[in-house]
Amino acid sequence: MDLHLVLRDLAVVLAIATAVALLFGRLHLSVVAAFLVAGAILGPTGAGLVAETAMVDALAEIGVALLLFTVGLEISLSNLGKMRRRILLGGGGQLFATSLAVLAVLLLAGFDAPEAVFVGFVLSLSSTAIVLKVYAERMEIDRPHGKISVGILLFQDMAVIPMMLLIPSLRQWETALPSAVLFTLLKAGLGVAAILLAAKFAIPRLLKEVIRLNSREILAMTVVCIILGTAYFAQMWGLSLAMGAFLAGMVISESEYVHEIAAQIFPFRDVFNGVFFISVGMLLDLPFLARNLPVILLLSTAVLLGKTLCAGAAIRAAGYPWSATVVGAVGLGQVGEFAFLLLSQGSREGLLSPQAYQNLLAIAILTMVVTPFLMNAAPGIARQWVRRVAPGPVEGEREEEAPPPAGDHVVIAGYGMNGRNLSKVLRSTGLPYVVVDLNDVLVRECRESGEPIYFGDVNNPEILGRLGIPRARMLVLAISDPMATRRAVAVARRVNPGLFILVRTRYVADVDDLIALGANAVIPEEFETSVEIFSRVLQEYHVPEHVIRQQEELVRSGTYRILRERAVPRAEDVLAEFEQFLRRKVIEVFFVAAESRWAGRPAGELPVGDETGIVLLAVLREDRAIVQPPPGETLLAGDKLVLFGGHASLAEALEALAGRGR
Repeated sequence: MDLHLVLRDLAVVLAIATAVALLFGRLHLSVVAAFLVAGAILGPTGAGLVAETAMVDALAEIGVALLLFTVGLEISLSNLGKMRRRILLGGGGQLFATSLAVLAVLLLAGFDAPEAVFVGFVLSLSSTAIVLKVYAERMEIDRPHGKISVGILLFQDMAVIPMMLLIPSLRQWETALPSAVLFTLLKAGLGVAAILLAAKFAIPRLLKEVIRLNSREILAMTVVCIILGTAYFAQMWGLSLAMGAFLAGMVISESEYVHEIAAQIFPFRDVFNGVFFISVGMLLDLPFLARNLPVILLLSTAVLLGKTLCAGAAIRAAGYPWSATVVGAVGLGQVGEFAFLLLSQGSREGLLSPQAYQNLLAIAILTMVVTPFLMNAAPGIARQWVRRVAPGPVEGEREEEAPPPAGDHVVIAGYGMNGRNLSKVLRSTGLPYVVVDLNDVLVRECRESGEPIYFGDVNNPEILGRLGIPRARMLVLAISDPMATRRAVAVARRVNPGLFILVRTRYVADVDDLIALGANAVIPEEFETSVEIFSRVLQEYHVPEHVIRQQEELVRSGTYRILRERAVPRAEDVLAEFEQFLRRKVIEVFFVAAESRWAGRPAGELPVGDETGIVLLAVLREDRAIVQPPPGETLLAGDKLVLFGGHASLAEALEALAGRGR
C-alpha cells in the first residue's frame, strides 16, 4: 500500500464528503445521505477518484465498531427496564410485522426463503441517526411519538446482533440442521456472557485508575483500546468485531464515567462513521441506478408505505393515540444505516445476487434522503388522518368520564418533570388543578392513581373548554414542543382573555414571541440558572434576603430584558444603578421567638448603637409600637424589632441576633 496514495485518497475522500455535506446541510438533508452520495461520486462507477479502496474499507470497519460501541453505551440494563413496554411492544411488533410482510411478498414473488428472510431483516431496520437527529432538532424526543420511536429504534439496534449471528445459518439454509443453528446461537450466547463477565470486572477497575490520572489523552486511548480489544476477543470467539464493540459499550454504560467516555469517543465515531457510509456509497453502481431508476423509485415508495403501515400498526397496538401513531410511523419508514452493515455481510456470504444488492442499496439511500421531508410533513399528515379517517372527540380516543373542573383552577399542559412537580405542590397545598397530556398510556396510568389528568391536545379549543379554561385562573404550559406551545398560547388567550398564562421554554429566543402571542410570563430555563447563580453570590456577600428578591424581580420583569440586553452603555447604567441601590441603608425586622436568647432581656443589651451603625427604630408588640424604646425596656417573646442601617451592618447584626444559647 503506497503511503502517498493513501494520504491523497484520504484527503480526496474527506474533501468531497465535506463539500457534499455542506450542500446537504443547506438543503436540510441528512448528513448520512450526504456521505452515501459522496461515496457514489468517489466510487469506481462514479468519478473513480479513490485508488486504495482497501484503506477505506479498513477505516469503515473501525467506524462500524465505534458505531455499535456508542449504541451499547445507550443500552444500560436500568434503561431497558424502564422502557420495556415501548421496546417490547413497539419495537418487537414493528420488527416482526415488517419482516413477516417482506417474507410473504418475496416468497410469493418466487424468491428463495434464505434471501427473503435476509431481505426482511434489512428492510425492517430504520435509521437511528436520521430519526433522532430530526426529533432532537425539533425538541420532540420527549413527545409521545418521540418516545415510542426511541423504543422501536433501540429494539432494532439490539436486534442487529442476532441478525448478524444468523446470517451464516441462512447461507447454509438447506444443509443446516436446527441443532446446528441452535448450537451456533448457544455458542454466541456463551461468548457474549463470557466477554460481559470478564469485562464487567476488569473494565470498571481499569477506568477507575485511568480517571484518577486526570488525563483526557490517556482516557481516550484507554477507551479505544477497550473497544478494539473487546472486538478482537469477540472475533476470536467466532463473533464479529462490531459485536465485541457493542458488548464493550454495554459494560461501560453502567459506569459512572459513561458521559465522559461518550464525550471522548464521539468525535472519533463521527469521523469513522462518515468513512463507513462513504465506503457503502462507493459500492453503489450509478449506471445500474440510471438504467433501473423507475423500478427503484417504485420499490422505494412501496418500502416507505409498507414500513409506515407496519410501524403504525405496532405503535397503535402499544396503546398510543392516532396522532403519535401517524407521526412516529412516518418517521420510521426509511431503511436504516445498520442495513448497510447487514448488506455487506450478506453480500460476502453470498446471500444476495449483485442485482438484489444494488437494488437494496439504492432503496436504502433514496429512502434516507427523503426522510427529513417526510418527517416535516408528518404532523400535517397526522392531522388529516385524525380529521378524516379517525374522527372523534379527542383524536379518536375515548371520552373522559371525569366531570369538568368547577373553576378558579390551574391547568397544567404536559406531565413531564415540571408538570409532575407542579401538580405535587398544588395537591399538597389544596389548590385545584387539572392536567392534560397527549401520552395515552401515561394518562391511563395516572388516572388509575387518582390524578386529575385528561388526554387531549392543548391546542384544541374543545379540549380547553373541557378543561375549564374559560373559568380557570391560570394555564401553565410545560410541554417540549415550541410550535405547539405557541399555538396553545394563542388559542388559550382567545378562549379566555383574562387567563394568566405561564410558559416554560428552553430558549430565551422564544420569550418575545410568546409574550406577543399572549403569555403573561415566560420562564426560560437558560436565564433561570443565571438568576440562581447571582442570588447565591449575593447571599455569600451577606446581602439581605429581601434585596436579593428585589433584584430577582428586577431581572424577571421586562421578560429578562436586563440579561438579554447586549448594548454596553445600557448594561453599565444597570450596573451603576444596582451598585447605588446596594449602598443605600435599609430596614430589617427581627422576630423574637419564644426560644430566642433575647426574650426577657433588656433592649440595651442588643447589638445596636453608634459602634455597630444600627438603629433600633421600634419594637412592635401585639397591636402597638414602642418607638425608640429605652435601654431598660424588657423584650418579650413575639416582639418584632425594627432595625435600620447599612446592608453589611444589618447582615452582621441579624446573625448576632439569631445566635443560639444564652
